[in-house]
Amino acid sequence: MGLHADLASLSSTLDQMIERVDAAATSMKDGDDEDLLGDLYEVERHLRSANRRLNRVLTAVPPSH
Repeated sequence: MGLHADLASLSSTLDQMIERVDAAATSMKDGDDEDLLGDLYEVERHLRSANRRLNRVLTAVPPSH
C-alpha cells in the first residue's frame, strides 16, 4: 500500500473516531459530569484538527505514492 492510501485510511479512521467520541459525548449530555463531557469535546476538537491537517497533507501527496 502506498503513502497516499495509508494516509487516506488514517483519515477514514479519524472520521470514525470522531463519530464515536461525538456519540459518547451526546450520550452524556444529560449527565452530571460536565468535566468529563468537556474533556470529550476537547478530544473531538483535537481529532477534527488532526484530520484537517492530515487531509491537507493528503492533498499534497500524489495518489501514485
